[in-house]
Amino acid sequence: MPRSSRSNVSQRRKITREPEHALFGDIDDQPRISRLSALNPSQRQKKAHRARQDFVARRVVTTTSIIHKRINERQRDDEDTGTHQVYSEVLMDLDNGSDDEDIGNEDRNHDQPNLWEDEDATVEEQLLYFRTKEALQEYELKGYRNRRNKIQLDQARWDEQMPELVNAYMDFCNRRRSGQLFQAEVRERHVVSVWTTTGRSTYEVPVFVTDTYTNASYIRSGYLPFNPLLNQTLVSLDTLELYHNLFMRCPRLGIQPFIRALCDLQGIRSKNNLSVQYSSAYDLYIRLVEAVRSKVLDALNRTTPHWRMLNNCPCCQYEVVGEPELPIRMLIAIDGNNSLKRFQRRESPLGDGQELGVEKERPDDRVGGGDYFLQEEQVNLWDESQWFKWPGWTPKEKSPKVPCEDRWSNMNEAKTKRSFGHFDVNGVFAGFCRHSFTIVFLDMVRSGEHSKYMLAFLYHFMTACREDRKRLGLPDDPPGSLAVGYDIACGMVDKIARSPLSETAGNERLQMLIGLLHGYAHNRLCQLSFLLLYINGAGIEDLEVCERYFSHSNALAPVTRYMSKFRRRQAISNYAYHRDNLETYHNLSRFLYSNYKQVLTIIGRSKDTARVLKAVGLLDPNNAISWLDEERKYLESRQKIPEEDALKSTYYLSLVKLAECQDGLARARRTFRLELGLAGVSEVRQDGDGLFLTERQMANAQEMEAKLLLDVQSFEERLELRRDQRWVNGSEEWKQAAELVSTAKYRKALDRLEGLIVARIFELSKMNLAGTGYKMRQHIGDAMKKRSKAILSALDNYNEAAAALKPPRKLLGWDDVLNYTYLSEFDFLRDTQTDILQKPWAKPAVREAMSELFKLMRAGEELDRLHVEIKRLVTNMKEEEEYIRRLVRKVRRHNEALSFQIWLHGNERRRFNAIHRRRLRDIQRLKGFSQSDAHYFQPGVGIRRQTVDGEEDGADLGLNGGEDSDSDESDGDDEDVDDRAEAVLAIANDTVE
Repeated sequence: MPRSSRSNVSQRRKITREPEHALFGDIDDQPRISRLSALNPSQRQKKAHRARQDFVARRVVTTTSIIHKRINERQRDDEDTGTHQVYSEVLMDLDNGSDDEDIGNEDRNHDQPNLWEDEDATVEEQLLYFRTKEALQEYELKGYRNRRNKIQLDQARWDEQMPELVNAYMDFCNRRRSGQLFQAEVRERHVVSVWTTTGRSTYEVPVFVTDTYTNASYIRSGYLPFNPLLNQTLVSLDTLELYHNLFMRCPRLGIQPFIRALCDLQGIRSKNNLSVQYSSAYDLYIRLVEAVRSKVLDALNRTTPHWRMLNNCPCCQYEVVGEPELPIRMLIAIDGNNSLKRFQRRESPLGDGQELGVEKERPDDRVGGGDYFLQEEQVNLWDESQWFKWPGWTPKEKSPKVPCEDRWSNMNEAKTKRSFGHFDVNGVFAGFCRHSFTIVFLDMVRSGEHSKYMLAFLYHFMTACREDRKRLGLPDDPPGSLAVGYDIACGMVDKIARSPLSETAGNERLQMLIGLLHGYAHNRLCQLSFLLLYINGAGIEDLEVCERYFSHSNALAPVTRYMSKFRRRQAISNYAYHRDNLETYHNLSRFLYSNYKQVLTIIGRSKDTARVLKAVGLLDPNNAISWLDEERKYLESRQKIPEEDALKSTYYLSLVKLAECQDGLARARRTFRLELGLAGVSEVRQDGDGLFLTERQMANAQEMEAKLLLDVQSFEERLELRRDQRWVNGSEEWKQAAELVSTAKYRKALDRLEGLIVARIFELSKMNLAGTGYKMRQHIGDAMKKRSKAILSALDNYNEAAAALKPPRKLLGWDDVLNYTYLSEFDFLRDTQTDILQKPWAKPAVREAMSELFKLMRAGEELDRLHVEIKRLVTNMKEEEEYIRRLVRKVRRHNEALSFQIWLHGNERRRFNAIHRRRLRDIQRLKGFSQSDAHYFQPGVGIRRQTVDGEEDGADLGLNGGEDSDSDESDGDDEDVDDRAEAVLAIANDTVE
């Protein structure tokens, strides 16, 4: 039980000093031997009433201690007696006034009346006792004997009351809409203090006879309690709804500043316990909202597994009968975010070398997040050490290391497995469709962006899609591939092929891609295989959805970092639900309008593109595709240096070192002879070593010469060279080997320069990232100053190595390096063969022309995808409105409160349909729009269409207040809202080495 305040303890001690007859007898008939004599009759009656309540509390505490004592004794005697039986025995002894030895003298007084049998006891006193006794019994039966487990106890109490509270909440919402009052007999009225948006006031709240629980009556009156038992303070539902909507729109606003603002409005001092109480009320509000949502989904027949995940985006997932098949059926993006960490509460370290203290988290069995989160057990099954548990899986050999693995820290398994100190959750791994609708979140528990999160996500989503097709009676084989954009997709292809996911990935036609903006940090070979610009059916999508989403969701981090596991997941899932329905859905037609306008602009430049292609000799588009294949094959052939070339280079370097060593040895011998001749033998020092300094140098040089000779002979044996075939300076073999070494030195300098440029790009983007603190920006700025000097030094080294080549390579200046649009340009600098540089696909002008050609090809594919998505959106709006309207009419006949909640649920998205229809009409007015495509803007028949039996469509129910009309609202549709700039800045969340 929670500890009482200091004033209550002091007051209780004063009361318990009174004689027993003064507590429960007729005070006026007793001798005036106590301080009660100084009180008037009204004061004495009030104090006696409080003493009665204190007696009830003491009897409950006595019962608890006796139960514990008896259970411990019977456990020592190996007696198998349940807690419930012991409780019944003790309660019977107390009620009968038994002289049981377990009851101490201080707790046993036969002259005391039994309050539950006292005829003079008021109904309120008896109700107080029985409620406390019931809570004690519930406490003992569930085994929560530690007062730290109050959450579980309150949770059990709320679970018992929840069905009635949910009905009361739905009834209140329905009556608030119509302005009606609840009509029922009032049992009593409670005077309570209520927090509202204007401060704290005192109200008289009725308790209705029809309600079993007092909290249900509070909710019917528009107030929420702080705890499941007795409440002297309430908070209005309007205040909680206001805070909830403020928090969804501005996640940085926590409960504490909101409570302080209310205190400021009232002109009172804020206290810490107010935030705790308000958090409890907010938890109850969220439970009520989620319970009502569950009832609504049940009425909508949307309780099938993963329904939200499979039906969240109408443009991606609401297929229409007869629509054309797309090469890529759905585009999604996945990535990890390390901002939404969670701090784990621990004790202070003991000081004996222990880095972290003992965990002191309060036990909480609640699991938040709903279907927005995958559980940790589901994720851990995809750790590589657990793959053997999957039936039918056979180990496969790991493929060679990919070139980009050294650049991306989240591709390094050794780094991503690390635990990060006090954080038990180091962020979230998330997936979104290309329109930014949430698919699912995964907590990254005590690790970085490990590959198991990607595998768990893909398995969860792909198996759900396959089960959904089976449930709908669709073919098992999907109509198109599933494209997944990931910043390290090039390194995950081999991981997927070796994992138990390989078969599912093949059946679902999984295709891994890299987002356009992350392509800056990948080499050319990765771009040719994974970059969206070169993928058939990808359209003009950039798949940088995660970066844009995280730039907004990072505002949750300051609030959720110190929350419990349950409340953190609860906050993230509620934010995701709010953003999906009130932000992403609102911007859906804006996304379509923006992309359609961009596509028409690219297609409008087709004549200019044709002139550019003709100027570079690229008359046939198929030549561009064949050139890409030729370039890919060449880069694959250059992935590994031939073993013979590496052996020749090492042999050449050993010969150079041997020649230098022999020259040094010859000089040391000449110097030694000269010094020995001048000094004479008699002047040799006799200090223990007997050697001159030059003599020691000569001995060291002789040892080095012997070692190098062994190395040279070993290389000659591997190269099958005789002693008389040893290379000498000036020979043809010597020149060729020298050229190989110069090329290697040149490439090493180029790698160093490229790495510094990569770091510079990401640091610049991080400096401008929204949410980056002042100290972090200062730190990055200082690093940039040092990095600029390092870039200049690396540039000088590169130019020196480039000039040493024969023929010399192009020298670079500062502006040349910083103006490279893709880091893949460095890959062409690495190729020192002049015949490769003469290839058409290696010329800068041809490469620019090919990029324009592929943009034009992707624009045509994007137009086809937009037509399909527009058809799906129009069909979904029509059928969803019709289904909700008919279902509301049907449910309203027997449950008006539930029908209103169904209408509210449908109105979450329905309110934006008028704007969508207006934007779609604006698309048809764009310059370059073809009227032959107008049929895509008419509704069809959805494969997932839901119907209501026995209901015909009719007039509106009058609940919307005219929100369906096409308003003349100006929302900036003419703006180009392609948020690629946000993604450029948000890429800094990823670490590139």
